[in-house]
Amino acid sequence: MKINTKALAILAGLTVGMSSTAFAATADSFTDVPKDHWSYQALDYLAKEGVIEGMGDSTFQGSRAMTRYEMAAIVAKAMQKNDISFGDKAVLDKLSAEYANELGTLKNQVNKNTNDINDLKNKTDKFKIWGMARVQAGDDSGLQKESSLKAMGGDAWKNHFHNGDYNNRFYMDLEGQMKVNDHAVARFTIEKNARYNDKEYQVKQRVMLGKKVVSKAPFNNGPASWNNGGWALPLPVSGELRDMPDMDTNHSGLISNIWVELQLGPKHDWYTNIGRKWNGIGMQNLLLGGQVDGIATYHPIEHGHGWWMSAQYWKSSSDATQYTLDYKYDKANNEYVYDGYTVHARRNPINATLDFWGPLGKYMDANVGYTRVVGHKYKTDDGSGLGGDGYWFDTSGFFNADLAVKLFKDFKVTGSYVKAFTNEKSALGHGDRDLAVRLDYRGTDLNKVGSWGAYAKWMNLGAFADLGHDDEWSTREPTFTNGVRGWYFGFKCVPSQNVEWETLWAPNLKENFTYGSNQQVNRHILRSWLDFHF
Repeated sequence: MKINTKALAILAGLTVGMSSTAFAATADSFTDVPKDHWSYQALDYLAKEGVIEGMGDSTFQGSRAMTRYEMAAIVAKAMQKNDISFGDKAVLDKLSAEYANELGTLKNQVNKNTNDINDLKNKTDKFKIWGMARVQAGDDSGLQKESSLKAMGGDAWKNHFHNGDYNNRFYMDLEGQMKVNDHAVARFTIEKNARYNDKEYQVKQRVMLGKKVVSKAPFNNGPASWNNGGWALPLPVSGELRDMPDMDTNHSGLISNIWVELQLGPKHDWYTNIGRKWNGIGMQNLLLGGQVDGIATYHPIEHGHGWWMSAQYWKSSSDATQYTLDYKYDKANNEYVYDGYTVHARRNPINATLDFWGPLGKYMDANVGYTRVVGHKYKTDDGSGLGGDGYWFDTSGFFNADLAVKLFKDFKVTGSYVKAFTNEKSALGHGDRDLAVRLDYRGTDLNKVGSWGAYAKWMNLGAFADLGHDDEWSTREPTFTNGVRGWYFGFKCVPSQNVEWETLWAPNLKENFTYGSNQQVNRHILRSWLDFHF
């Protein structure tokens, strides 16, 4: 059965009493209803109140008959209004009784749609993805441009000409999360470096003719067994080669981190990570700031006034393998010839960490922790000059402490300290400790265009107080730095929503000064990048 749309006019007149608000005669809800039409004001009001919607194309089509379901939908929407008179309510009750079957059908359909929406939401929540794309450029003297031919006191930096390969690049960090249940998710990250300056990275390789070592040595830095050194030539390595999976395993475009996040305990407040992921210790990540394998749990201390604790069992995932080439003396030809090689696995230590952090009043926060080396401990040198298998430093543990103070609005000072309990000796400076002070003024908010911040950071880092780093600016690990001291200055801002621009300047870093017999070298960095978050 169809009902003429005059019934709608009756309902419209009825609902005039639902509100004391005057009609806005200047608004045109439907393009096919003239302002001088007797039903114009009522229809315009009902449209604004959400009782009627028309045909979805800004027309009402008042000459078209409507179905009982359409009438029932209008009655249902009118019944949702709260400010109706007693008389109007009586009429609506009669209309609802008339269209009871249709209203029941509509209710069932609404319930089904609601269930479908919730089901779709649950499926959507099961998988989430986000990340960041970076465009980066700058100038980095690295260690090699200033030291490869000058620092003749040792050979650690004579294997390369350039090594600033984190400077000019495109980079993407893609992160994903899969929901297991209400208290468990599986996580992963995919990172990719795409370098665009092939001249940034060059290595020097000794050249052998067959099994014979060429004895000319313009770079006379080989051990005596190499017949006073070999012939070293520069070998350029293209950006494409540096991007290959076996050259940059953590940023190759493959899945680099896999872990699960659990909420354990009766209150689900033991937040636990298991797997391989990026992790940091301390406010400025001096002791650790890099990829690790292991398990870590974080827990708010009950009645601890905002303090937390963490217990971690872990190992940095970046082990190193070194090898020595073996030569024997051919007395008949009076020369040394190649006689195989020996491989040495240099392992990062397995560690146990206990860490505590929280507020010390309204404007001060603190962090304190201890890390003990429990596996892959140091072994004495096996005669190769590369040390024995295991951790490369004779170190038993580390103490770390941080203090952050908000001196006044928008200005914060953070100080960090790490002490290594080691038997290693430093050539220059204190290799058994890290010190860092950072000054932050204001800061950025990706949702606030125009927000900005500035910082200055002074660091004095020893070679033996470091368990693994890629640091926040990628200035340590790529150059295999053994000790660094100097100032970093930076500025960042948000030019567009979810876009952050940052520029870093380190004018005069002193590096490689707390390890073995290596001599101190200078390095300067000027680097700028745009991060696009999604």
